[in-house]
Amino acid sequence: MNGHRALGILLLLLAYGCGGRPQVHPVQETSGFLDDYSFLREGAPGDVALVYRNPNADWSRYDAVLLEPVTLWRSGRNSLDPVPEDDLLRLVSAFQNALRQQLGAGFRLVDQPGPGVMRIRLAITDARASDPILDVLRARGTRLPPPSSGPIDPELHRFIEAAAIEGEIRDAETGELLAAGVDRRRREGAPPIDTWAAIQGALDAWTERLCARLERRTQRARQR
Repeated sequence: MNGHRALGILLLLLAYGCGGRPQVHPVQETSGFLDDYSFLREGAPGDVALVYRNPNADWSRYDAVLLEPVTLWRSGRNSLDPVPEDDLLRLVSAFQNALRQQLGAGFRLVDQPGPGVMRIRLAITDARASDPILDVLRARGTRLPPPSSGPIDPELHRFIEAAAIEGEIRDAETGELLAAGVDRRRREGAPPIDTWAAIQGALDAWTERLCARLERRTQRARQR
């Protein structure tokens, strides 16, 4: 399978968290997407499952974003084959379009590291690093499939329900970790995501919420 692959809830986890000394938390069945899981602490009610924010991060430095291509990780050779490729293309394209639109309203979007640039790296993972074979897919430019508002494919729905959400924000120039998280929970009372219309609505709401939080954090820091 080629092309974009992703899920529209990836960045939500990076909008949460707070400062303070990180608590070491035992993370089982990690995918290996994050470099280090030992910094993650258990999230508070309503937060993501595991989260870390660098208490020493100087958010006032950042006014630009370098968004890396979204990746998708699943255990097993060709394990993504049951999910229709066009569905994954449509999903990640819709997500990245919404994200770039929201981020672009508050930050410069760049394609090279530099001073004041946050590098955002994201993945959907249904994988275990201990498995000998992982199917890893990277989002790349491709034609967006025709829009749809009807039900999603059952295989896509199963993947969405089983997958974990992982992501991190780093200083693009130095590599310093600013924030990271993993979410494996379906929030109680959350509406089902079983149609393309529901997916698009969730994408718009989640990206708007994330970008608003990032804007408040960086602008609040600049004002101090």
